Amino acid sequence: MNKLRFLLIALPFFAACNKKAFDEYYQRPEWLAQPIYQQLDSMGNFKNFLACIEKAGYKNTLGSGGSWTVFAPTDEAFGKFLKEQGIADVSEINAALAGKIVRTSMVYDAERLEKLSDNFSARGWVPGVAFRRRTVYYDFVETDTIGDGKTIKIISTNRRPGVAYVPSDYNNKHISYFFKDYMSSRSLGAADYNAFFPGTEYTGLNIADAKIDPDRSNILAENGYIHIVDKVLLPQKSMEQYLRERPEYSTFKGILDLYATYTYNADVSHRYEVLTGKADSVFTKGYLDLGLALNNENYAKDDANDAQVNNFSITVPDNAAVADYAQRVLLRYYPAGTTLKDVFYNNSTILTEFVNAHLYNTQLWPSRFNVEQNFQGEKPKVSTANIRETKLLSNGAFYGINACQSANVFQSVYANVLLDPKYRLTQIALQRMGLHLTLKIPTIRYMMILVADDELHRMGFEYDAYNTTDPIRFNGGNGSPAMAAFLTLNIIPLDNDPIPDLSGRGILESYTGEYVKYDNFKMYSSGTMDSVVKYAAVDSVYTGAGLSASLNGVVVYTNKALRTSATNIADFFKSIGAETATSPFYRFFQYLVNTDMYSASDGKINGIELGLNYTMLVPNNAAIAQAVTNGDLPTSTKPGDQASKDRVKRFIQYHILKNSFAIDGKKTGLFETLCRNIEGEAQSVTVVLNQPDQLAVQDNLGNVVNADVVNSNLLGQRTLVHSLNGYLKNGL
Repeated sequence: MNKLRFLLIALPFFAACNKKAFDEYYQRPEWLAQPIYQQLDSMGNFKNFLACIEKAGYKNTLGSGGSWTVFAPTDEAFGKFLKEQGIADVSEINAALAGKIVRTSMVYDAERLEKLSDNFSARGWVPGVAFRRRTVYYDFVETDTIGDGKTIKIISTNRRPGVAYVPSDYNNKHISYFFKDYMSSRSLGAADYNAFFPGTEYTGLNIADAKIDPDRSNILAENGYIHIVDKVLLPQKSMEQYLRERPEYSTFKGILDLYATYTYNADVSHRYEVLTGKADSVFTKGYLDLGLALNNENYAKDDANDAQVNNFSITVPDNAAVADYAQRVLLRYYPAGTTLKDVFYNNSTILTEFVNAHLYNTQLWPSRFNVEQNFQGEKPKVSTANIRETKLLSNGAFYGINACQSANVFQSVYANVLLDPKYRLTQIALQRMGLHLTLKIPTIRYMMILVADDELHRMGFEYDAYNTTDPIRFNGGNGSPAMAAFLTLNIIPLDNDPIPDLSGRGILESYTGEYVKYDNFKMYSSGTMDSVVKYAAVDSVYTGAGLSASLNGVVVYTNKALRTSATNIADFFKSIGAETATSPFYRFFQYLVNTDMYSASDGKINGIELGLNYTMLVPNNAAIAQAVTNGDLPTSTKPGDQASKDRVKRFIQYHILKNSFAIDGKKTGLFETLCRNIEGEAQSVTVVLNQPDQLAVQDNLGNVVNADVVNSNLLGQRTLVHSLNGYLKNGL
């Protein structure tokens, strides 16, 4: 009983001792700095900012735990701000404006000034690469106008075009700062800063349009750092928000609006109703097909904090510039009265190329305006002289310009396909083949031979929009191979050669190595030679008249297509009279048809593969007679013994070369033949001289044979035929 009484008396004493020890151990250390709110309050020159903190509901946030960087404006800064805004004193600032001021001044994570230039990436700290930080401020639901003046509630997308909205990301706005070390290391300076903020002195320690006080920065608080600034910071508009209120850019904005998408957002609709009491449908506004979404406040989000190190940019032409460019280029082939909206619904690729030429995937600094590449990998076609205004907005650099950026595609031979609705089927085919990417490169030159869709339809080509696997049909079947063969024959690489004068005469190598010829505005291919009218007539030639720069070549309009012949090569010899004794090919052909290389049923030469290019060097009749005299060919064109048959076959094979070359002054060097030695090694010949009017070929024994130019450059099925004044010895 006494023991129990002792314990009951002693328990309160022990409890008091334990509580005292607990409090002493866990109490706030005397050396720990006060939280940000208390620190500002103790400094005595931030009464207006503190009043805004309280109105915005951030007193507890900044007066307790957390990790923040705060750019705090002084009372003097507020005095200037109130005067500029026409506000009598801070008591008249409402909670909404107070929230904008405070939340823009708050940056996530506590950072000293010297650490703000570092990027906190997924790989860890990357020093010296950052110039932006995410603020606490974000817009919520806004009103947008669509269609015929109809308004709806929207939330801006927080990702790039084609990437879904992420509900957990509030699309916070960013703020940019300009520190000397960062700027100097990139050869940037006062001119770049003042282009964006002309009314503020560049000190190398600026944030937006404010100066950071170097003597009153890096002030440590329990929950972060304080840096004193001389201006009240407000959230910048996004590129989309800025464009809404600038009527001088309304035409370009109207094009952008065509790409806007609106997706019902149930989660935000519910939050909006809870916060406002209004039951309204809220839609996520995004963009499709463009390089960037103008309302996305983040960067690419390939890394959680990649917006710290980069920014989007846009160059926006004014209404007059767009009207001029549309008339000269975008609407060039459309009838009067056609609008850009009509073009979008007819062929949106045109406007996609136009818009993306004005978008940049990087921060476009004023001093680098003429060197940075846009979303298409192209440098600007306009200069700094065309800039009418420069802004650094919350999600990108904005340049208002008085001229349009002309994409390379519109100064290419492909432009005439893309812009003209009469060539829509050709455009689709080129895009499916990926050839449009090559055709619009300004440094690679082409002759593009075009025939209208009507002619393609007549040939049997059709477009089936419901067939997503192969929408191009040819005579009811799969049309892509046939279309590819047709198109590549009508694309002529020019390299560094001058544009051919089609009033003259010449031969040209197509994209896939097959040859076509021209003669006084008539164009010939192996396929046109099969028809009654053996040529395609040239209707007109276009080199880029009316554009600011010439095309990467020339566009030739013809009345029908250049096609590959359907006549197999042995039958081709028949078609050019090789069965007639007066033909220079007669005696060679007599040997050919009596070998197992010849297929009488279909007119093929075995060993010549469909779809590949060849050159046949055919010894003329006198040369064949000499080969017989020399014992290199048997007397009979139809020998009975196997050795003689093999000798004839090797002779013919040695005169059939893989790959093709014309007598045009271009290709020389080694060419592999169809002939092989006993070890299976291909035998070759060498073109030692090639001029527009002369050809010399050397065999592997060193003999040189000249061509009969008059009877050469004949167009067969993916085969060029040249007549020789002698014959080639394989030495086998």
